[in-house]
Amino acid sequence: MSSSRAEPVRPRSAVGTGPAGERRWWRPDTLFARLLLLQVLVALALLLLFGLLVYVERNVAVARLVAERWAPTLREAAGWPGDLPEPKRPLLASDARPPLALRSDLGAPRLVALDDELQRQGVPVLDLAVARGAGGPMLWLQVRRPDGRAVWLGLHDAALLPAVPRRFVLALLLAVALLVGVSWVFTRRLTRPLEQLRARMQAHRPGEPVPEPMPLDGPSPEIAAIEAAYADMVQRLQRHERERALLLAGVSHDLRAPLARIRMAAGLLPESDEGRRWNETIVRNIEVADRLIGAFLDHVRAGELPLEQRVDVAAVARQLPATRPEGDLTVHAVGAALVAHSHPLLVERLIANLVDNAFRHGRSPVELHVAADGERVLIEVHDHGAGMPEQERERLLQAFARGDAARGTPGTGLGLAIVERIVARMGGRLDFERRAGVHVVRVELPAA
Repeated sequence: MSSSRAEPVRPRSAVGTGPAGERRWWRPDTLFARLLLLQVLVALALLLLFGLLVYVERNVAVARLVAERWAPTLREAAGWPGDLPEPKRPLLASDARPPLALRSDLGAPRLVALDDELQRQGVPVLDLAVARGAGGPMLWLQVRRPDGRAVWLGLHDAALLPAVPRRFVLALLLAVALLVGVSWVFTRRLTRPLEQLRARMQAHRPGEPVPEPMPLDGPSPEIAAIEAAYADMVQRLQRHERERALLLAGVSHDLRAPLARIRMAAGLLPESDEGRRWNETIVRNIEVADRLIGAFLDHVRAGELPLEQRVDVAAVARQLPATRPEGDLTVHAVGAALVAHSHPLLVERLIANLVDNAFRHGRSPVELHVAADGERVLIEVHDHGAGMPEQERERLLQAFARGDAARGTPGTGLGLAIVERIVARMGGRLDFERRAGVHVVRVELPAA
């Protein structure tokens, strides 16, 4: 028996090939994220290069000042003549290389400047090393004496230690923050027109007129050209679609008149066994042709009927068992499930085609579930057949496409194509799932 039991449809995660979800600007594969990352990386590289140059120049200047300050003490300690500063700076002296002293890189800009300035101040430096002392790291210099021998002289000066000034670090952080902010604003302003154009393209549904161009935020000539090309393409496609629909509707309508005359003529055949057999054959073929014409007209209406009404999908589903033999279909519908921007004939055709497809290519029992779930209206048709092969789903959604298993089954190959067209026009999503041995066709429509 057919029934309409009040059983809610539990929301399940959609699996299938529905329309792509909206891209978020913070994803790494978006144009906004890539442009922002590129700008920030380039600017950071330039900023770090500038900071490195400033840091090196600062250390070179400090090293020259330190060399000028220590040169008199070093000359006096090594035995070279010169004026001794007051007070005398403390130095450590050793004839041998200090233990655990590490050879310092004479190629470092700070040490090169120190060595150059000491040589200019009359201190002949032969080698440099760094060792740990009681007061912190100490710089040891091997200085040649007037008699030709060498002596190691150790000094401690905090100015020679490599350090980054706090003000420099603060300035660098402020520059980075300013850089990221400016890059963000610039990139967002650059990509916003593209995002607005994409949203308008995505919001446009098949069969609807192309909306008037809207002002974009700071559009460039390239963006305006893309928008104009898109609008022109949609208009040409719509013109071709209208011409095709008129041709299909006209041919289908004109074919029904001769079919009616053939049916009438078949009824005039003699009342014999052979005449009855011919009459049944003719009527059967006329019915097949009439169904094919009806499918053509449904396909045309799926793209032409205006979407100007609110439709209760649950009410349409509850009326469906009256059109089918008893015992074939079980309907589960709860209350009202309203969708906006729709048409009752399209909703009825959508549900009927899904159910017919389940009976024709699936296996009983067949169940129809309809319910509202927040901002969506869910339509699910369950059957116990083998279902649609995943690798053939895209092909079978095209007009006149039929699977290998359906070759011997009467049909037009337009059922799923009409469903896919209606769902696309209403801004919904069509999925195919397999749940615990049950084949499920799932449609999500935006709720009113």
